[in-house]
Amino acid sequence: MPSHRVNGTRTKPRHGAPARRLRRTLVCALALWAGAASAQTCTFNANQPNAASFGTIDPSLNTTMTFTIIVNFRCTASADPLFTITGANDTGPGAYRLRNTGQPTQYMAYSVATAIVPGTRIALNGQLVAANYANAYVGNYTDTLSVLILP
Repeated sequence: MPSHRVNGTRTKPRHGAPARRLRRTLVCALALWAGAASAQTCTFNANQPNAASFGTIDPSLNTTMTFTIIVNFRCTASADPLFTITGANDTGPGAYRLRNTGQPTQYMAYSVATAIVPGTRIALNGQLVAANYANAYVGNYTDTLSVLILP
């Protein structure tokens, strides 16, 4: 399964602490599930991207950080695929969270929207709004997204 990683760096400290790097990492796993009884199948193309980044994050700014990952796929027999995206740290469907690796009880919410070109590709567009990182604990953050495609 290919994976996607998102990184970022926080440049200013929280609550007067010494400046330390803050990284956000997002790993996406692409999963293919196709019914054996169905003549329709969908597959992800080889050599998909495996990393994305929210970039350098300065919590003193009021800037929405973003990433985009484009995943190419192919379906047979005019299959109309459905996509399901889940995160390892979700609190429910579509409630994505990055988890602090040094303080595992600390999270930052982010969103993922999709743009699908039928039969060829899906774009995952992530957003981390300033309100969700302005007071975040300094450190490394990570999440894993799984993308399921069903014809």
